[in-house]
Amino acid sequence: MSNKVSCKLPTLIKINSSINYAIHDHYRKTGLTYVDVPEIVGITGACENVDTLFKVGNRLNLPLFFTQTGQLSLEQSLQYFPGVYTIIHSGRDEETEDVRHLRQFRLVEEEFDCTIAGMSLANYSENKMFTTLLSHVESAVKALVSNVVASCSHELETVYNLDTGWLKTVTQKPFYQIPYSEAVILLKWSGFTSLAFGDDLKAEHEQKVVDILNGNQKESGRQIPVFITHYPKEIKFFNMKVSQDDPKVVLSADLILPNAGEAVGSAVREHDGKKLKERLITSTMFDLHKKRGGTYSDFTWYLEDIIMAGKTKPHAGYGIGSERVMQFILNAKDIRECSLFSILSQQSGDWEEKNGSNGLKHSKRQSIVNTSKA
Repeated sequence: MSNKVSCKLPTLIKINSSINYAIHDHYRKTGLTYVDVPEIVGITGACENVDTLFKVGNRLNLPLFFTQTGQLSLEQSLQYFPGVYTIIHSGRDEETEDVRHLRQFRLVEEEFDCTIAGMSLANYSENKMFTTLLSHVESAVKALVSNVVASCSHELETVYNLDTGWLKTVTQKPFYQIPYSEAVILLKWSGFTSLAFGDDLKAEHEQKVVDILNGNQKESGRQIPVFITHYPKEIKFFNMKVSQDDPKVVLSADLILPNAGEAVGSAVREHDGKKLKERLITSTMFDLHKKRGGTYSDFTWYLEDIIMAGKTKPHAGYGIGSERVMQFILNAKDIRECSLFSILSQQSGDWEEKNGSNGLKHSKRQSIVNTSKA
């Protein structure tokens, strides 16, 4: 651990603690119920990216993994409560950590049904649900930033030389919004000529959109976050609701924080069981799932036993990467400097190659192709 990082560690711990306090305080005030979700789960409850799943060894030789998201567990919990949230330690089996990627990070997740948005099945509006979703995301992120500023302003100003006045301003201004299709047009005008509708936006694309909507104010510490909304359905998770107004896109939004990048992924969930099944079996994710030995039956607990059985109301949700929020607050170029997991593991040396000779050695990346029946 470098001396530069080491001397900032006490401050980082305090900031991290402030964010955790703010999470619980904010969601309790909004009437949500905290749910502890399983963090060792089967394939359907684990993945956002099956190529970076941590395989968990066990005596029963079951295909179990360290979870990447608690989303489906929260959706299960909506059978009993109208709004729920959790905090998990999300894992990514990356070859290495770098300025943008961590192996472990904290993910704050919320799911809420239409009654929280003042609707019932009789008067449900997907567009109102989407508007409410963006409001929930924005208020949660602002609550985290506000609490850090309120409790750690001295450290932010003296240790990190930050302008806390501007951070306060960010929490008082509405975040910008732009549809994905319009963002692509702006990017093509700005030099990304090969970009086309349907392409997944990279970090450089997202930051350019932030620059443009902020009037090309290049100083990242002086920019307002941006929602990029209505992504093409082909590049998003199968249970994101396809828009009735435009069947090419889903009711999704990524919140892009200046300098830090995508910090929140969110969407209204598809609640029509037949449409949901069709979206699943035609998705590229399901193709990969089948190649790895999986079948449709792996999803029946969610699709048929919960959604098709009508045990939940129409709902929406999102996940906030805490370290990305911290990176935004600290205006840091390297996310590893904002991660207690990363910094503390540097001291313990747990991820050093030499530890492979301690008698517990396993392959550098365990494939789930042959070990998973899911």
